[in-house]
Amino acid sequence: MGGKAFSHGPEPLSTPRMPPAIYRCLLDQFHVQLVTFFEQVASPIEAPEKATFGDIDLLVAKPKNTPFEVAAIAKALNAKRTLSFPPVYSLAVPYPGIGGSFVQLDIQVCKAGDFEWELFHKSHGDLWNLIGTSIRPFGLTANDTGLYLRIPEIEQENRKRAMAFLTAEPDTVLNFLGLDSTSFSRPFDTVEAMFDFTCSCRFFRPQSYEKHDLKSNDRKRMAQREVFKQFIEDFLPKRTLGVQHMEDASGLTREAVFEEALRHFDRREEVENRIREWRQERDEFNRKQAARQWRKEQAMKDDAYTDAWIQSSKSKA
Repeated sequence: MGGKAFSHGPEPLSTPRMPPAIYRCLLDQFHVQLVTFFEQVASPIEAPEKATFGDIDLLVAKPKNTPFEVAAIAKALNAKRTLSFPPVYSLAVPYPGIGGSFVQLDIQVCKAGDFEWELFHKSHGDLWNLIGTSIRPFGLTANDTGLYLRIPEIEQENRKRAMAFLTAEPDTVLNFLGLDSTSFSRPFDTVEAMFDFTCSCRFFRPQSYEKHDLKSNDRKRMAQREVFKQFIEDFLPKRTLGVQHMEDASGLTREAVFEEALRHFDRREEVENRIREWRQERDEFNRKQAARQWRKEQAMKDDAYTDAWIQSSKSKA
């Protein structure tokens, strides 16, 4: 939430940004305290070169006591105020050494099976926004539940149903995208190092980031996310890469990646069944539409016949 959850409203709280030393000290402190409530507690790998921090993010899973009660955590951390946006809970915790000021702690409660992927997907700040722009033209989407393959035939009419789950195993995803898992597992020293990592994705193509080809979400990120803007406006123009069409660059096409993904993740049967079901539903829908249209046309003809008969009867009378 960027550290602004408590700074608005009728009774706003002061939540000044934290320098790295304060941030890391509190992060360790909150981690120790939350371990008493959850079996799994971790923070995503930080974005590089952050001079200050607006809030502290911790992911948790497997509550030691059920049902989970945020009030008990708020009491243990001496929180002034709590905001609940399940599965995220924001706590205003006293800022050490600054009376009347607070630190925003965001606790995201994950399902046990989703914890590792959520941690993976939230790491390195804007990294997955950047990678997402690379893989999107090839029919791949990484969101907060895993890596998905979009089925072109279905996507034209129903994007949600077009999403076929591939995996939520971080190392498997990195391997498929051609990204080094060792580099990913530790913080990047600089923003430029993170940009270089983005470009090492085997689906990276400079033209995917050309402004006229950006999707609406990417254009919003350009306006709201400074790192995303920096990558497109500053980093890419200076990088000496051949600007070629995707097919000319590596022979990769969306069709080829679609087939590769089906083989690699063993999803062919599942996807083919979904396509078959979709076609059957579409054909049934079209059949019903045609039947409704026929009935409508017949009713119009019947009405026209009736009107003509009435007019004829009136004229004879």
